Amino acid sequence: MGLVLYSILALWCAEVHGFQDGEPMRFETPKMNEEEQHSPHTPKSFEITCDACTAIAYQMENALKKAEEKKPSLKGKPLPESELIDLFETVCDKSWDDYGIKTVKGVNRLSGPGLEAKDVPGMMQGGGKWPGRLATKCGNLVGDIGEDELYAEYRKGKNLFNFLCKDYTKDCVQKEKEEL
Repeated sequence: MGLVLYSILALWCAEVHGFQDGEPMRFETPKMNEEEQHSPHTPKSFEITCDACTAIAYQMENALKKAEEKKPSLKGKPLPESELIDLFETVCDKSWDDYGIKTVKGVNRLSGPGLEAKDVPGMMQGGGKWPGRLATKCGNLVGDIGEDELYAEYRKGKNLFNFLCKDYTKDCVQKEKEEL
């Protein structure tokens, strides 16, 4: 039974993630640098910074979508400000337990709902500092931008990723390397 399950998993991985025949599938614990291990803030690597912003945008969008679906009587009118404040506070405080770090193709990535690395086979190291880092980053964004502005951007196109991660923070805009 175990060999059959392993074979099915290997075939699935090869099909979904492009592994080649004979290429070993590795499940290893992520190796973290000092910043990734000890900093109270989100590490500065492009991949993790972008993943953190993407996760925040994803959680905010889901919460806003659910809140609007629960209020069909609004018929296109915005949610009340008091609900927005509670909603963003809840998102920033309680949405991060399913997130952690995973090594994908030799690069540490944040993994969890709404992120690419979630569906890549591998070992995820969750808990620790990651929920607090995401909560802090989320709270800082809400504090800097404001609940009303975030909601207005959401209502424009139901997509906070572009606004938060490309336009506002630029966390997901890869900077061109300067030539020496």
